[in-house]
Formats: sequence, structure tokens, C-alpha cells
Amino acid sequence: MIRISVIHDKPFIWNAEDASALREDHRIVGTLVGCLARAPRQNTQLGLPLQLLPEEATLLVEKGIAMLVNDSKPAQIPSNQQVMEFQEMRKQSFSEQKELYRKEKQEVVKQRFEEIKKGKMSKRRKLLEKRRVEGEDIADCEFEKDIEINVDDIEISEPTEDAFMVQIFTENPWKREDDLEVGWNFPSTDQETLRYRVFKDLWEKGHFLTTGGKFGGDFLVYPGDPYRYHSFFIAVCIPYQKKMCALDIVAMGRLGSNVKKTVLLCSVNEKDELTYTSLRWTGIG
Repeated sequence: MIRISVIHDKPFIWNAEDASALREDHRIVGTLVGCLARAPRQNTQLGLPLQLLPEEATLLVEKGIAMLVNDSKPAQIPSNQQVMEFQEMRKQSFSEQKELYRKEKQEVVKQRFEEIKKGKMSKRRKLLEKRRVEGEDIADCEFEKDIEINVDDIEISEPTEDAFMVQIFTENPWKREDDLEVGWNFPSTDQETLRYRVFKDLWEKGHFLTTGGKFGGDFLVYPGDPYRYHSFFIAVCIPYQKKMCALDIVAMGRLGSNVKKTVLLCSVNEKDELTYTSLRWTGIG
């Protein structure tokens, strides 16, 4: 089961495989909010953790896909057993990197084998020339003699551990039993309940949803993965009996038209049923 870390009432995914599974298998997108280790001074591309909307976290727990764990507690001093496990994990990481290094070097040797061979022949000629200068009788044919060498004969230097990257955990590999004590009270208001019901209903209809704050709505609704599709709808969650002036309706319709999306007014009627009203700007003439 996927573990959602709750830190100061915000849900996060720290495991890369879990983040990928949520998107590919469950249509849960979230937002990457962590900096990249190799490019920390930019915010164009971000990495783990993946922050979830409260609606996403609640849905995953309700569907039995994920569980909430408490990561707000301060880290504990590791035990001797944990220290040994950590050292063993680091040795395993170095061993795996060493094997990858060896395979990559072998591929480089294969690709540049002719250059390496020419270099060794050139080095051999220089040694023969030096010996001739020192008075040794060396035939001219020795200078042009080909050398027999195979790819496997070329020695690959063994790197030391300080040449490898040190893996930094994005997720705590040692979980505690009391991590499961999470106080999660979403949704707790009428507006949060409305947002969650709308999110759940659209998700169950097969849509992808992301936050819609940049477009003045609650959610953006996509027909497929946001990496491949533009959103079709801007979902705006409003109480069913809320009065709206004509200016607000026109503003939302014009906004949707300008960004080539349909505004979707989402409410719960007196029969406790979800209702959707679409707004699209059309020309008159």
C-alpha cells in the first residue's frame, strides 16, 4: 500500500515508484515541489516530494489505495542496528555503482577500440625508438608490426568509493509503528465537502484533475494525462443556492473563452445530487 506522509497537515509522496504508480494507475497527478539535487538553483523543473491535494489524499485513502502516516515527528537517534543497516545499504549502493561504471567503461572501450589500439601502437613505436637510440639493434619491420589485443584485454581501472555518488534518501527507510497516528479531518467544512464530492465524481468518470487556481477555478479537468492533453474544463465549486450577478457569469465565460476551456459550475442540489452547468462564450451575429 502507498504511504502518504502528512507533514503539518499537508500530504506528500516521497517514494518515486509510488508517485509514478499514482499517475499511471490511478490518475492522481499531484505537484512536484522538491528541488533537483543536480540543479538546485532553478524552479523550472522540480522533483520529489510530490505534494497532493487534500482531495487526492482523501480519495486514495477512501479507495484503499494509500494510507496516511505521520512524518511531522522529529527524527529519532538511530539504533546500532539501524546504523549497521545504513552502512550495508551504502556498501550495496557503491557495489551497484561500481558495476554500472565497469559496464559503461566497457562500452566506451568497444566504441573507441581502434583509437585505443592506435594509441598503444604509437606508444610501442616510441619505446622501440628509445631503445634504438640507446644502441639496441631493432629491425625496421618491428616498428610497423601490428599488436594483438582484444577488448577484454584492456584493463579498466577500479574506482574508489569517494568517486561515487552518495545516495540521499527521499523517504525514511525505517518506519515506526506510531507513524500511523495521523489526525486527518478533511473535509471538515461545507465548501471542502463540495470540493471533494466534485473531485471524486469527476475522477470516477475517468478524468485527470489538477488544481485550478491559475485559471480562477477549483480544478482543471483533463481527458487524459496533463503531459499529453490540455484541460477541457475549469471546475468552479459553488453552493447551489448562491446568488450570482450577471457580471460574474460573463467574467467566467470570457475567462474560459480566452483560455479555450469550458467553465463548469459544480454544485449539490436540494436532492443531494451533483449538478454541472457549463458556460461557453459564443458570438452573436
